Amino acid sequence: MIKENVIEFLFNNKKYKVEKLVLQIFFGFIVLYISIIFQVSLVVVSLFVLSIVLVTSIIKILWYNKKKDIKTHVTEKIGVIICLVATTWVLFLNFNENKLENAVNEVVEEQVGREAFSIEFIDKMEYKENYIAVGYTIDNDTTKYIGWYYWRDGELVHDITRKIGDENE
Repeated sequence: MIKENVIEFLFNNKKYKVEKLVLQIFFGFIVLYISIIFQVSLVVVSLFVLSIVLVTSIIKILWYNKKKDIKTHVTEKIGVIICLVATTWVLFLNFNENKLENAVNEVVEEQVGREAFSIEFIDKMEYKENYIAVGYTIDNDTTKYIGWYYWRDGELVHDITRKIGDENE
């Protein structure tokens, strides 16, 4: 009985409309809260959510509609296609984000040598195209550094680095 109720809740579009809306809003706030508190990238979180939506949509079309002998609506097929496109787009964004982070790690590692470092932030400057600001600290040192780089052809080209100063001052 519980299994049937769960299946009906997940896949039946006519039942539980209000409950589904309330739960979607609730889980939307939870996902947003988790991404902010634990500093998880929204790209990664949205990839996870889109994957769940895509899998449940495909299961509904391939299994539930056939089991209940329901004709699959065009909107359901369009929803799966839109979800596939969105998932592909988010994967592309995630790939580009990781590519930039890896390039920043490599460049800062070259500058500081064998010293251990922590990257504080990576910002794309809006006033200049393909211009990146990177804030970092070297472990066991209270001085903060900001480096500016040009992002060209998938590589960072160093422009300038400045010391911000000692935190104890």
